[in-house]
Amino acid sequence: MKYFFLFIIYVVGLVVSSLGLALIIKSGLGVGPGDSIAVGLSIHLPVTVGSVMIAAFIILLLVNAKLEHKRPQFESLIPIIIRGRTLDIFLYGMLENMNYDTWWAQWGIFSLGLLATAVGISIYLRTPFPRIPLDHFMMIMNEKTKQSKSTVRIFSESVMALIGYLLGAPVGIGTLIVALLLGPFIQWSFQWARPIARLWSDPKKKANQKA
Repeated sequence: MKYFFLFIIYVVGLVVSSLGLALIIKSGLGVGPGDSIAVGLSIHLPVTVGSVMIAAFIILLLVNAKLEHKRPQFESLIPIIIRGRTLDIFLYGMLENMNYDTWWAQWGIFSLGLLATAVGISIYLRTPFPRIPLDHFMMIMNEKTKQSKSTVRIFSESVMALIGYLLGAPVGIGTLIVALLLGPFIQWSFQWARPIARLWSDPKKKANQKA
């Protein structure tokens, strides 16, 4: 029952992060760095942003396996499909006809999207279930480079923004803000979401480590 409850939290975190990404895209201030590649490719290919994202994540899943010298985490297909499909539901369904003509509405939606993305990612990362390859890559590089999650995220997203720009994605001031602030926001909300990890961590193991 405990893990069923944790799985619900896990799915909620993924869906909230997808909503945040969709809001950032819909704000018109520039797509997020990671999304810029998917948006750029969707411009040139007859596929949705979520479909491109699923394909890219599968490739990154194989890259992560190579970096860790382990078998590919095929269980990560669960969050990959949830993220890609829910993003499309928001972009091409619930939020499709939403337009923001005033600057304050654009910035409000963008800010809400940035916060939702960070909180959603932190919530699902605090559960014991498979991670989206991009977030798992961030954790791998965090361990290998001994740098903070925010530093790794800033560097990774900056590189992706450049690739997205070259693909013709609408990279703007919002993209720069996401690249600079999403990492610190995740770092902050990851600490805030610590109680979720306590739901599944073994208290006896912790006691032995302290002893």
